[in-house]
Amino acid sequence: MIHNLTLAGVIHATLAMLCIAVGLIQFLRPKRGAGHRARGYFYVYAMLVADGTAMLVYQFSGRFNLFHVAAIINFVCIVLAIVPLLGSPRPAHWRMTHYYFIAWSYVSLISAAVTEVAVRLAPLTTRGQIGLAAFILSIATMAIAYVVIGKYRPPSEAPSASTKLVEQGGAPS
Repeated sequence: MIHNLTLAGVIHATLAMLCIAVGLIQFLRPKRGAGHRARGYFYVYAMLVADGTAMLVYQFSGRFNLFHVAAIINFVCIVLAIVPLLGSPRPAHWRMTHYYFIAWSYVSLISAAVTEVAVRLAPLTTRGQIGLAAFILSIATMAIAYVVIGKYRPPSEAPSASTKLVEQGGAPS
């Protein structure tokens, strides 16, 4: 049964589902090139709109709640992931900064999706039950993500010893 269906809710849900798919593709594919940039910009713009439309959805409590706070945090993660890419020259460790903030944005999206599905399918009737379910599912999602994000982080940007020697005009023997 669909109730409280609004244009903002439809836009929010559609973009969020597209971002789940695009984010997964980004995670699985190489992190360089035009395809990565194109999918990345789609993800960023779509998430900015999805986060904005989340501010217009009030179906669980009828007022501003923790789901809105999560959308604001996700918005901040998106902005902090993109800012290092806009600088010229890019700051040191920009790739790591970008990776962590965009990854945690995706975790936030997955956590919200898991919570949404659970709230829709489980017989949760009170705000307390919904809040507890959201809390437990978010903690579980973040614990799994913490391991995955650490395992797949990009290589360190620190130049190797041989690179330093070449830059100084010497070569390793």
